[in-house]
Amino acid sequence: MVGVPVARITVVTETPETVGDLVAILREAHLEVQVVNDLRLGLARTSPGDAALVLDVSDIDEVALSALRHDIEGQPIPVLVFTTSTEAGAGSAALDAGAAELLATTMPAQEVLARVLAVLRRHRGLPERDASVLRGGPVVVDGRTGRVEVDGRAVVLTALELKLLSYFLRHPDEPLARAHLLDVVWGYSVGGLDTVTVHVRRLREKIEADPSRPALIHTVWGVGYRFSPDLP
Repeated sequence: MVGVPVARITVVTETPETVGDLVAILREAHLEVQVVNDLRLGLARTSPGDAALVLDVSDIDEVALSALRHDIEGQPIPVLVFTTSTEAGAGSAALDAGAAELLATTMPAQEVLARVLAVLRRHRGLPERDASVLRGGPVVVDGRTGRVEVDGRAVVLTALELKLLSYFLRHPDEPLARAHLLDVVWGYSVGGLDTVTVHVRRLREKIEADPSRPALIHTVWGVGYRFSPDLP
């Protein structure tokens, strides 16, 4: 794929015989693929700049989630997880633990490839740095350093949270649909709206004085969200 550097993709699954087509498509895109059957082992073998795919996330246990939290916080490895469940909220624990994306196991392999490449581009290009300083109410983002302050207090955000917050700050008082945020922040045109919801919740937990009664990122029912720090 033009414009996407070669990277290693670690596929974690207990049934490697079922991922042959996916592995072949990833390799055709000039990605190095390794298949392992243990999440902790897979993350240990994945280096910064690479990505991991975790299959059958519905079976993930607390030990695996702990490994996911530890390794994502310890080194910048984006992890995409799959769920076999169609129930609302399935796989949300993995997103809460820090996974970059939640995918359905019914997703065609070509779309999975597109998502993987988008995550790699985003991962390697984030945070987007420039000389601007973004301000909105008590929030200040230094685009040059990526430093975030809320009421003078430093707040540590992931690269994706920083991109989401920066987009909110650049579009104050605009109602932004979740599908639009998915497109401009994640680079996806369809699906994954729960990912937006989870990341907004995590962002609120870091920048809001009371996340249960947000004063910065407001919900616009039937649409999405609006960053309006001056609203009551």
